[in-house]
Amino acid sequence: MDVATRVKLSLQAGEIDVSELCRLLAALEAAPQVSTAARMLGMSYRSAWGKLVHGERLLGVGLVERVKGHGSRLTEAGSILARAGAVFERESAARLVAPAAKLRAAVESLHGARASPLRLAASHDLLLQELSAGMSEARRVEVRFVGSEQALVALARGDADLAGFHLPEPLPPPRARPPVFHDARLFVEPVMRREQGLIVARGNPLRVRDVTDLARTGLRFVNRQRGAGTRAWFDRLIVERGLQPRQIRGYEQEEFTHLAVAATVAAGAADAGFGLRAAALQFALDFVPVGTEVYYLSGARALAARPAVQQLARTLRARAATVPGYAPVSRRAPRRP
Repeated sequence: MDVATRVKLSLQAGEIDVSELCRLLAALEAAPQVSTAARMLGMSYRSAWGKLVHGERLLGVGLVERVKGHGSRLTEAGSILARAGAVFERESAARLVAPAAKLRAAVESLHGARASPLRLAASHDLLLQELSAGMSEARRVEVRFVGSEQALVALARGDADLAGFHLPEPLPPPRARPPVFHDARLFVEPVMRREQGLIVARGNPLRVRDVTDLARTGLRFVNRQRGAGTRAWFDRLIVERGLQPRQIRGYEQEEFTHLAVAATVAAGAADAGFGLRAAALQFALDFVPVGTEVYYLSGARALAARPAVQQLARTLRARAATVPGYAPVSRRAPRRP
C-alpha cells in the first residue's frame, strides 16, 4: 500500500506537478544522468526531459544544466527546489506511515489471503543480498537496494514499509541523527555492526595506509554513488583530512554496491575503493580498516511485531555472527555513544 503526497500548482501558463518535478530533480542530483534518473522513477528519458523543460518554462528559471563529459547537474534553483521537495515529502508523508500500516493490516486480514511481502528499501549489504537471493525470508520481504538517504526518503514517502540504513561509529549526537530516531511512530532497531575501510589489491602493493594516501599522484580510486551512506562517510573522512575531491583521481567514478567496488579493484580498474571488509574478502583482496558502523532497520511501530520483521532481524544477526567483518548487535544492547 503506497502512501504518497502530491502538490500541483496552477500558474497562468499552465499546471505543474511540483511533487513529481522535485522527485525528478532529487533523482538527478543523486545520479547526474537524465537517463539514470528517469529509470529510477520508472519513466522514459524523453518524458523526464519533457517534465524538466516544462517546469523551467512555467517557473521561468533554469533547473538543470548540461556538463560536458559529466552528464547534467542541478542549477542553484534546481537544488533549492529538490531540497524543499524532499523536506515536504519527508515531513508530510511521515505522518501517514503508521496509519497506512494499520490500514494495510486491516485490508490483509479482510482479504483472508497470505500477507503480501513487506517492501524493504535498504542500503546495500552483503548479508541482506544473500538473504534476498535465496533464503525463505525473501518470500516475506522484498528488498530493493538504494542508498541510505534514499531508503529513509522511501520510508517517509510510503514507497517502502521498512528502511535499512547505517551510521558510522561513534554515532552522531542525538540531534544530528536522521529524523526516524525522533519519530515516536517509528521503530529503529540496530541489527549488526560492519567494518568499513579501504579495499586494495592483494598484498597492498601501493602501500595504502590511510585515506590521505588516495591523494597520491597516480593512485586510482573508485567511489560509491551519491546518496549512499558509505559515500557520505567517505566524504566526511576526506574533509576531516583536509582533502578536496579533485585531489582524488577517480572520485567521480561511481559504483552502486560494495561488491561492485571490490570487483573494480580486483579487475585492476582501480587501486582502491571504500567499502566493507567482507566485500574485500570475497575477492581475496587486502583491506585497510578505517572504522565500524551500525546497520539499522526502521519502519512503523505497527510492523515491529510482525513475524517477518522479527525473523529478518534474527537471520541477519545470526549470519553477522559468522561472517568476518560483521558482528551482531542486540536490540537490547546499549548503543555506543
